[in-house]
Amino acid sequence: MKRRMGFLEASMYAGADTPVNVVFPVQVEGYFEEDDVRYALQKIQQKHPFLRVTVETRADGLPLYVTQESIEPIPYRITARHSDEDWLTEAETEWGTPFNQNNTPLARLVCVRSEQVSELLMVCHHCIGDATSIMSLMRELLECLANPDTILHPYPAFYPEALVPAEMRRNLLNRLAARSIAGITRIFLWCVSGMKAVRKDRFYTIRWKLSEFETAALLSTCKERDINLNAALILVFMRAFERARNVPTSGKMFSSVDMRRFFTEIEKDHLFAFPSMVGLKTPKDNTSFRAQTIAIKESLYKQLAKTNAPKLLFLSEYLVPLYPQAIKYAKAGKGVHDFAFANIGRVPLNETYGSIRVREVYSPFSRFPMGNPSKVSVSTFGGRMDFAFHSEEQYITKQDGERITSTAMALLRKHLLETKPVTIQD
Repeated sequence: MKRRMGFLEASMYAGADTPVNVVFPVQVEGYFEEDDVRYALQKIQQKHPFLRVTVETRADGLPLYVTQESIEPIPYRITARHSDEDWLTEAETEWGTPFNQNNTPLARLVCVRSEQVSELLMVCHHCIGDATSIMSLMRELLECLANPDTILHPYPAFYPEALVPAEMRRNLLNRLAARSIAGITRIFLWCVSGMKAVRKDRFYTIRWKLSEFETAALLSTCKERDINLNAALILVFMRAFERARNVPTSGKMFSSVDMRRFFTEIEKDHLFAFPSMVGLKTPKDNTSFRAQTIAIKESLYKQLAKTNAPKLLFLSEYLVPLYPQAIKYAKAGKGVHDFAFANIGRVPLNETYGSIRVREVYSPFSRFPMGNPSKVSVSTFGGRMDFAFHSEEQYITKQDGERITSTAMALLRKHLLETKPVTIQD
């Protein structure tokens, strides 16, 4: 494979020295040999075509995926585990380390290891995979450690062109629309070309969990009151941002959407980087909590129903030549939303893999040194809901971030939980 990145893929790349990494930490109990891990990683690399590519940049600044027949194995690093906090330091290190080594895959694994308990940190560049992708890599790793005879079936690399129907490409109106969008975008980028990049290098993550009891109570209450959980979570964070005195807000947020739902060619276990967001506005606070969640859910579903993913992909192709200017603007701009929200749902891992027991799972996280870096991630494993709030000190101070998360949880308690949740800070 040697192909130019699509515009959305390139936006996630953002340059060789810019870390746009996805990190997925999992705590496990049990012993495994280093050779077994390396053998499992070899199988995983053979399965996924995007783990055998590197990125080259053309003279015009456009990045290419290039398959390397003699690429290095997926890097595996082991570090000693002295406390329950060590993995946090390693996660920070891995997020901030770019994938810019020659002939090295765009993924790596770190083990923060002790005799009984270890944290496995799967890391990949966002330009080859999203949260679903990296969770699949972790699941495959654990399956291969549990059973070295596990067979992982390779699949062909996808090409954006193949996901767009031929008739859509031939349609004259579609081509005219694409050229018009590209032209307007070119003019806009020229107008803002003088903006200076804003350095974002003081990122932080606030983490907490609900207990099994609190998670069960939350799910039960939502079911009894016919309240959509995803909409409820979005709403409490909308209100929390609205009440943050030191944080300028726009009343808008972006909800992440897994675009695999629109492309049957892409399986759940395939590496795929096609980010998409649905914009939502904070509803007026003059109706009941349930009515507001209904409004959010209806707005979200309405936009999803109108989503034409192949056409979006087609239109974005015409923006590829503008990638260098677009990334320059993204690194200078502040975004038009308050935060991004990703509800991963139940993490697709078993609690045991042979002699290995999965003790704790943390929401996969990524940070964007472009635009607005504020993001809320939610996932569930072992009957416990896990939260993570990501931002950057110059954008939202950690103190204000803690106020936002505390307010959101207080609102969740007020409207959906009868008992006060006990949150666990990392």
